[in-house]
Amino acid sequence: MSKFHAVVDQTVHSLGRGTEPNGLGESSPQLSSSRNNGAIAVALIDCLRFSRDCLTQALRTLHPELSIVPFGSVADCIGSDTDDLHLILYYSHSESSSEMLVLQHVKELRQACANTPIIVLSDARTALQPRNIRNALNSGAQGFIPTSITEMSAAVAAIRFVKDGGTFAPLDLLLTQRTPSPPPPSESPATKHLTPRQMTVLSHLRQGKANKIIAYELGMTESTVKVHIRNIMRKMGATNRTQAVYKSQQLHETADNAGLSE
Repeated sequence: MSKFHAVVDQTVHSLGRGTEPNGLGESSPQLSSSRNNGAIAVALIDCLRFSRDCLTQALRTLHPELSIVPFGSVADCIGSDTDDLHLILYYSHSESSSEMLVLQHVKELRQACANTPIIVLSDARTALQPRNIRNALNSGAQGFIPTSITEMSAAVAAIRFVKDGGTFAPLDLLLTQRTPSPPPPSESPATKHLTPRQMTVLSHLRQGKANKIIAYELGMTESTVKVHIRNIMRKMGATNRTQAVYKSQQLHETADNAGLSE
């Protein structure tokens, strides 16, 4: 289980004390009753029906003090009566949303529900990168939970703590040192006609990265990466990306050896 870093904005009271199970309904009128009987009203936004139903049922069964109100989209949540919500869980799936879309959704939720804490859950591999965690928190979220490394008990602890005014994020990930980007390869006769952007793409190709990863790290679309790769191949006289990387590697090794001999 991942360790969690908690920054407390106000005094945290005993978690879960004085809560009683309720009907755990999904409609807005029952949200009001959940506030009255001490239950924690939590909106769960998940675009995937199966995982939304499974997570809703699991939370309701294991932790009856949580009144889960499921939504299929951010728009559905914003369009409902959110005044009685204690907290919003926004689940980002790796195949359904990009990082930019997640940040946009968090900002929309923050604008529409100014006083309701937001926790982002993500099963994307990029959720383990410190930069993405910080971006989510800077966009208005009070918590970030990578579901691939977090147990249900830790997630519930995060819900309770954020509801009481804290901020949750994986401490071990945030303390991970950022890996410095490799310097762009030195110019060789075969690469001297490449643009700076193409040189940068080529340096990522030499690391064996997929187009999707290159696009994400360089802040461009995947189709733009493909255009750069085609131009790189044409300028280097390569028939595929593997050959372009091989030629680049061979030329740079030759250039390095020539420099050493001088």
